[in-house]
Amino acid sequence: MLKLYLRYFKQYTGQVILGILCTLLFTFTMMALPTLSKNVIDKGAIAQDNGVIIRYAIIMLVDALFCAVAGIMSNYFTSGVVMSAVRDMRNTLFERVVHFSQEDEGKIGTASLISRQSKDIQTSQTAMVQVFLMMLQAPLMCVAGIVLAIRTSVTLSWIIVILLPLAMLVMLVAVKLARPVFRENQIKVDHVNRIMREALTGMRVIRAFNREDYETERFAGVSDDYTNNAQKGFKIMNSLLPLIMFFANAVNLLILGFGAKYMKEGLATYGAVQAYILYTTMILMSFMVASMFLMILPNAQAAAERINEVWEVEPTIVWKEDAVRLPEVGNASIEVSHVSYRFPGASQNVLTDISFSAKAGETVAIIGGTGSGKTTLLNMLCRNMDVVEGSVKIDGVDVRDTDPEDLRNHISLVPQKAFLFSGSIIDNVKFGKSDATDEEVRHALDVSQSTSFVEEKEYGMYTFIAQGGSNVSGGQKQRLSIARALVRKADIYIFDDSFSALDFKTDAKLRKELSNELAKAVTIIVAQRVSTIKNADRILVLEEGKVVGDGTHEELLASNKVYREIAMSQLSESEVGA
Repeated sequence: MLKLYLRYFKQYTGQVILGILCTLLFTFTMMALPTLSKNVIDKGAIAQDNGVIIRYAIIMLVDALFCAVAGIMSNYFTSGVVMSAVRDMRNTLFERVVHFSQEDEGKIGTASLISRQSKDIQTSQTAMVQVFLMMLQAPLMCVAGIVLAIRTSVTLSWIIVILLPLAMLVMLVAVKLARPVFRENQIKVDHVNRIMREALTGMRVIRAFNREDYETERFAGVSDDYTNNAQKGFKIMNSLLPLIMFFANAVNLLILGFGAKYMKEGLATYGAVQAYILYTTMILMSFMVASMFLMILPNAQAAAERINEVWEVEPTIVWKEDAVRLPEVGNASIEVSHVSYRFPGASQNVLTDISFSAKAGETVAIIGGTGSGKTTLLNMLCRNMDVVEGSVKIDGVDVRDTDPEDLRNHISLVPQKAFLFSGSIIDNVKFGKSDATDEEVRHALDVSQSTSFVEEKEYGMYTFIAQGGSNVSGGQKQRLSIARALVRKADIYIFDDSFSALDFKTDAKLRKELSNELAKAVTIIVAQRVSTIKNADRILVLEEGKVVGDGTHEELLASNKVYREIAMSQLSESEVGA
């Protein structure tokens, strides 16, 4: 845990040092107050020397002023460093996750990653503040308090020698019991987040099948499980405060009782007993601070471990530092040679010995049943996954040797599941090219057949789109996703079943516009509709991860049984014959 925090504190060394110095000054000035109070009582009040009383009162006032200023400055520097470090932690963790491949993300899970980015970092923030207090103030106050208490009255020192180790033992036992509970608590938070995320994502399905009650009960189950586990941990840790208060009261009673006895015997003065009480109070205050830290320590350790787990994920896709630059945009080609892929832990390939090529101006379509490996093949082209065997080359360069930014600048992707970000329509289209002009955006909307419905909106291109595009239809989301890809003006366009939500009339218009727009680009289309791909220069038919057909629409109809069956299921006999 400390190693994680130090990683983010390093760049704020100056502020950390100032915070440490202010904390030291605060502690030393506060520890001087009981001794000054003893002198006021013994040398001033009992001796009835007003001059001594005034002198020590002024010294105490100045000391208290320094103590207050040092405390304020300590909190100022501490909060500044902690908030900056937490911001950096949050940013670097997000940057790490953004560069995860699909396989990397699956190792932890989306719900867990969200929990680690929010709750675990918030827990770390609280722990960092306590680290500043615990690492300096609490131990220093405890040690200095014991030394000064013994120096003030040796005869009373047996009290703290007996009771303080007992208080420390109680705290250590509580931490040992609570740590596994809090670790389990973090896992249960992930379960709550996962159920919530599934319910929100699949709400339409839940309502369609009248499963609201079932999902409510399922969520209540994991919520109760989380609550019961959390209560168990907090019951253990919250018992610390009453126990520390018990030790504080016990110590004060013993000091008062034996202090009165020792004063009668001349072994202690009234001022010494008063100072001793103050010192033991400060010692127990340090134990209180330590107990507060120990209350969150198990949770903080679990949070730090979970954050470190994100950093320890070995990336499945490693980009080379000496990456090869691709040729300038304008004359692309794709060559897929004997590509095979198997998911980690799987016994069979998803893709087996896939080969094809395409050059500028050509359209290659891919069709096949569910699970035939179409989307996986596209992921190879974008290098979201790495081939197990064979190679994928863009412009003659293996994608594994390219720079990620350079590779993706050559490719414009329309994913299978259309996704829009919260913001305006123009913001979503410009996501494909941040410096696109309004004219370029309008052109992309025209080609994607989006202009008609965009103009019907009250604010046109500046209409707000809700998160995920929940306030537009599925077909509108697909068309805006296509516009986002078109505005990029890339060398290679990949459409992953991107026309499925369009009616046939809109689909036909869109394909006609795309044939002109993408005349000089390589176009890869995955589709379920034969009508969408029948004009492609080349059609690959996939079945169980293998190419079982390769040719034009007419050639496959005549020679490929699988393709003909697909076509017969969608087209009339006259259309197939024609």
